[in-house]
This record gives sequence, C-alpha cells and structure tokens, in this order.
Amino acid sequence: MWAEVQAEYSMRRVLFLLPAVALVVLTATAPAKGAAGPPAWSAPLKLPAWSGSEPSIAIDPNDANAVYVSAPQHIPAVLNQAAGNMGSGSNGVGFWASHDGGKTFPINSNIGSTNGGGDSDVEVGLDHTVYMADLEAIATDLCTSTDGGKTFTAPTLVGPTPCGPVSGSHQGPEADREWITRGLNGELYLTYHDFAGGLPIILKSTDKAKSFLPCGSVLDPLGVAGKNYSPVAGTLVPKPVIGKDGSIYVEVSEPDQISSPVGANLNHLFMTVGKGGCNGVFANHLIYSDPGAALGKIFDNQAIDGGGVLYLASAGKTKAGQNTTNLWLFTSHDQGVTWSPPIQVNTPNLKANVMPAIAGGLGKDQVVLGWFGSTNASDPNDTKAQWRYYAATSFDGGKTFAQSVVTPDVIHYGDICTQGVFCGLIPGQPGNRNLADFSSAAVDPVTGCAIFAIPGDPYNRPDQPNGPNTFDSSAYVSRQVGGACLSVASTAAAAPRATVEAGRVAAAPAGGAGGTSGPLPATGNTMPAWVALGLAGVGLGALALRRRSRSHA
Repeated sequence: MWAEVQAEYSMRRVLFLLPAVALVVLTATAPAKGAAGPPAWSAPLKLPAWSGSEPSIAIDPNDANAVYVSAPQHIPAVLNQAAGNMGSGSNGVGFWASHDGGKTFPINSNIGSTNGGGDSDVEVGLDHTVYMADLEAIATDLCTSTDGGKTFTAPTLVGPTPCGPVSGSHQGPEADREWITRGLNGELYLTYHDFAGGLPIILKSTDKAKSFLPCGSVLDPLGVAGKNYSPVAGTLVPKPVIGKDGSIYVEVSEPDQISSPVGANLNHLFMTVGKGGCNGVFANHLIYSDPGAALGKIFDNQAIDGGGVLYLASAGKTKAGQNTTNLWLFTSHDQGVTWSPPIQVNTPNLKANVMPAIAGGLGKDQVVLGWFGSTNASDPNDTKAQWRYYAATSFDGGKTFAQSVVTPDVIHYGDICTQGVFCGLIPGQPGNRNLADFSSAAVDPVTGCAIFAIPGDPYNRPDQPNGPNTFDSSAYVSRQVGGACLSVASTAAAAPRATVEAGRVAAAPAGGAGGTSGPLPATGNTMPAWVALGLAGVGLGALALRRRSRSHA
C-alpha cells in the first residue's frame, strides 16, 4: 500500500506483534432528534493467530452467515519471524472465516506471498467464491477459495497454483493499496494506484481473477480530477462501489496540484464514474474542495445504499481554523454528479475522529459509519490520546444520526499518526501506526444489521513511560445485536427493532502475551518512487519496503 498522499496515505504495516486483552459491552448516546434509536453492539471478538491492523471484511451476498476478514501481515512477510514478530504470519495475509454470521471464526490461516503483506482485501462473489488480495508492491497476488475459506489457490490461465509461499497469480504491476470489488454479473474489479505516481488504475476480470484487462481511465485529463492530478503529489483511492446499473464509482482524493511530495494536505475530493461499467474515460465530478481543508485521516471511505444514494466518509478538517478533527459525510442523490456540503457525523464531545468505515443500507437513505474517536484529545497525533470505537446510523440520508459506542473501554492508547511518511522519522515526534490505516464495515444482505472489523491494541501503552508496545494490533469483530438495522422497511420515523439476539454477547477472548519487537522500516505514501526510495535509505536498513508511516526502528 504505498502511496496515498498526505499525511495518511496507504501502507501500513511494518512488522509488529500482538497479544491481547479483551473488553467491552455497549453503551449508547442519545439518538439525534428524528433518528431511529442507537444500535447496540456485541463485545468485540478478538480474532486469533495473526496481525490484525487495518482489517477488511466481506459478507457473502447469497449467504449472510458467511463472513470473512483479512489483514496484511507487514511487508515483506517472510521477515516477520526473523524480526521477532511472532504474531505476524510469514505469508502476506491473515485470514479468518465465520459461518455463523460473525459470532465465531473457527477458520483462520496465513495465506498469500512471502513477499507480500503490504495490503490486503477480501471480497465474495455471487457464486460464494472468496477472493483475497495480497500486495507485493511489484504486483497484487490474488487467491480464491471455493470451500468457504478452508483452502485457497491462486488462479491463472493455465490452472490453479498454490496460494503461497510463492504464488502464480500476479496482477496489476507496480501496485499500491489494492482493492477487489464484486460486479453484478460475476465480473471482478481490481483497483489500485501505481506506486510511482499515485495514478488511479482499474482493471476488470471476467474469468474469476485468472486474467485482468484495463477498465477505462479513472482520471479524465480534461476533467476536474484529471486537471488537478500531479504524479508528484499522488492520490488516495478507497474501495470502489458498484451501482445497480453496473456503474463504477471510484472516489479520488488529491492535494493541491503544486504541493510537497510528502505531507501535503488532501483538500480536493472527487468522484469518478464509469457509467454502466468499463466505458472508456470515467466522468470526473467535484465532491468538495477548500484550500484550508486537511481530509483523508486516514483513508476516506465510500458506500452506496439500496436506493442508489452515494456516500463518502472523510475525517479531518474541512476549513482552516477548525480546532478539532471531525468525521464528515458527503452525499449524492444524482449518481455522483452533485454532492451535499460536509455533514458532521460525530457528536461534539468527540474532539478527534479518524479511520472511518462506512456501509450503505438495504433501503434508500440508510447508512452506517464506524470510526475511532477521542474525548481527551483534539489532535490525532496527541501521544496521550485515548481512543474508543464509535458507530452511527442514519435513516434519512445523513440529516440525523443515532450514535453509540462499540468499545466502551479504550481500544487504543496514544497517537494515531496522520503525518504520512513523516510518522516515526523524527525522534520524539508522533509516529504510532499500530492500527495502520482503516477499519471496515459491512451490512447483512438479509437483515441489514451492521458488522465491523476493527484494529485494536489495548494491550499496548505507548502513552506511558516505557510502556509495552508491540508496534502492531489485533483484528476485532463486533456485530449489531440491537437497535434498528438498515433493512428495506426501516425509516427514520419508525425503524423496527432488528430481530437480533440482543442477549448474545461474545465472551471476551483470553489475552495472549506477545513478545515486544520493533517494526521493520517502511516507505510509502503518495509520493513518487524516487522520494520513497530516498527516505527508505535514510538509515532504514535493508528491509525497508514500505509502510508509509510506522515508527522506524
């Protein structure tokens, strides 16, 4: 995951470990006027065995009991054990599978390439095929499973090959922060931006990931996003969404065209649209722009609901002079052409808010968001910050929200560094990249109930003098167990309570003791390769591969 821009771009991990501690029940703030009551959440279930920072989550569209989670293991994964990070796998991806709706995850494995671990993503096809992506930087390693995640192979035109330690599937050369997205008719899209210049690229497969072909130009050279793009400044690109007519929506965040190759603020948000699918040059539309804005902290995230309403979640500041870091929602009711002004999602008591997750509901104007919020710090880079995970639902397209806390206990201590490649480079300055870059959300295709995959490390205390720090985190899953779900019948005026088992709360998992170790160096961000390589050489050793911000040994 390498390039993304600004102070938060993409790469994420660099070898750490995990132990454990588990926690939590649920509490909720009063719902906003006119909104349905706040959702309630199961105690976060800590997933075992592998590093869990920036986890991705996917639900089988035709089997709501099948839930899958993936997380990158740091690049190159083969060096994890040698570096003492025994909680991270030696292959690129940690993978977990549930077949009871996310209540338990009895299947877990370490798959992918030994040269991978930069980023991961998981998706499920209409025929139950599970797709897993592992970033090697030189390309994306793709693997598939047809038995519910029990086994994986790497698809190629000449037949399946092993899914690691060396894979035969290498798609999307010179890739960074890859995403895989299911189409409407069995097709699969691979989206990323190139490592050298951060140019957004989208490819399409019609043969179950055996091969991919270009799917048009995301940036229109004559459009607003294309005109503002600079290979020096780069881009940030979240996971695309697909409309019911097959249209492809790819949000692109950019800094000013003339800006520093590192540390530039993301202050231009664009929606690019492939109308009906892969049809040449995508249309480029402006979502928001302000010279004083600093958004994308970290990773913007987008969604589409059952009525075709588009949503973009972005954390940061929308104008100069704002003294808190908020979560903002932008909405579009005309297929991405025009957008609402920024709508603040978080309640005022949350002064710092980062890493948004978002998913659209089954009905129109329904959306759920999740994010890390802090009440004791207004700057995400505050080393004394204490973070909990929050969620909010809206049944009126973002006019009102019902907010609740998913993790009543602190799930991360210390800063969440949003300074991009500068994270960890300056001694004594903020550099915590334990959680990596994002959390994830999904919605049950039958009930509309939400589920989150959340990175967390409550066992690390970098906020204390000589406090423990594994430089890594674990993946947690929390399910909606009460409150109104985002079902077709739900409305803002009277949302029926979900038929979820409110009394069923996952038992807190036993804490594991992980060894402490330092992270491997990483480069990354949305900068050109010559800048990344230069930074990597600044005493970061032979292992440097990326990780745009982590703390460097």
